[in-house]
Amino acid sequence: MDTLRRQGRRLAWLMAGAAIGLAVVLLVVVVVTIMTGRNGVVTGPLWLLVAVSLLLAALLGLVPGVRELEVTGARSMLGADGEMVVPHRPRPAHHLRTGLWVVLHLLLGLLVTAVLATFVPTAGLYFVELVRDRDLGSGVPLPGSATGRAGAGVLAVLAGVASLLAWWPIGALLARLAPHVLGPTTADRLQIAQERAEREAERTRIARELHDGIGHALSVVSIQAAAARAIQTRDPQAAATALAAIEDTARGATGELDAVLALLREEEPAGEGRARPPEGIDRLIAEHRHRGMDLRARVELPDDLAVLQREHLERCLAELLTNAQRHGGEGAVHVELVEVDQRVRLQVTSPLRDAGGTATAGASRRGSAGGRGLRGLRERADLFGGTVEAGPRGDVWTARLDLPLLRGSEHR
Repeated sequence: MDTLRRQGRRLAWLMAGAAIGLAVVLLVVVVVTIMTGRNGVVTGPLWLLVAVSLLLAALLGLVPGVRELEVTGARSMLGADGEMVVPHRPRPAHHLRTGLWVVLHLLLGLLVTAVLATFVPTAGLYFVELVRDRDLGSGVPLPGSATGRAGAGVLAVLAGVASLLAWWPIGALLARLAPHVLGPTTADRLQIAQERAEREAERTRIARELHDGIGHALSVVSIQAAAARAIQTRDPQAAATALAAIEDTARGATGELDAVLALLREEEPAGEGRARPPEGIDRLIAEHRHRGMDLRARVELPDDLAVLQREHLERCLAELLTNAQRHGGEGAVHVELVEVDQRVRLQVTSPLRDAGGTATAGASRRGSAGGRGLRGLRERADLFGGTVEAGPRGDVWTARLDLPLLRGSEHR
């Protein structure tokens, strides 16, 4: 039953094309008759009528809304399953393909109509002539023998059935052709790929912000909570300080999370939950020292450093210090953030957890735990045309970020 409905819709679609095609042909005949005819007789050659009719049918593809109708008809009536597009700003290639499809629609509709209107009645009339053995005007000669009439009758029935079902394969062919003719052009596919790449880049940026901001905050909360639990009985004041740090860090993380969610919803973050700006480098270093890290830092940056680059450096430093606190061994952590020959160099060196001959194992643990962080650092470096190097060197882990220097006047 579903097959019959589908084929019935395809036949209706072809009949609609035949109706429009017949109107086009009649319009062309009338115009050509007026321009070239005498006494109401068309004197122009047949090829001229055909050429003008095809041209007019193709020009229908330029009419606004025709492509939408054809795409809708191909989907709902032909049952075409492939991808078809209705561009907001059609290009010449779209107009050309739409014109070609309209010509196919009208031409094949007229063909199916002609077959149904001529061959089916002729086959039926000829079969009646064979049964009655009398010429009724079909124009097909009757065989003289009974055997000949029987064979001709079988052929008449086969020809009639084939003509009656001629639209079946034509409709199936058009259903397959529709996605190729009305589908996206090469430019459309490039545009779609670009839009997908932009969406993917946006998702990657949001994921990086979540990791750098929320992930850093959660790491700090985890470390401070462990420290507070360890010293809550013997040093209540230090435990209270750690809990206060947890509270402050969680509040800031909540603000950053609200900002990211607002970005996903394309909204402005709420007033109280508005994300705070990245911590200053000096404050970031001071907080890690307050948490117990033996941090030795050298920070020498120009005063006119671009704000955006300063924020990225703060994010990168926060990531590297968090990794050092989570995965590093006992000992001092050295930070160097300086300008060297119009470039910015951020280097963090921390002891490996197993320094006594098992540096490789420590490096493996660091890489497995901080893989996303290093990948995020490389993505941030790529934004500025910089590089990131990280790995074990003897009994220490060294991460180095090298960026071209951007001054404030260069990045406004």
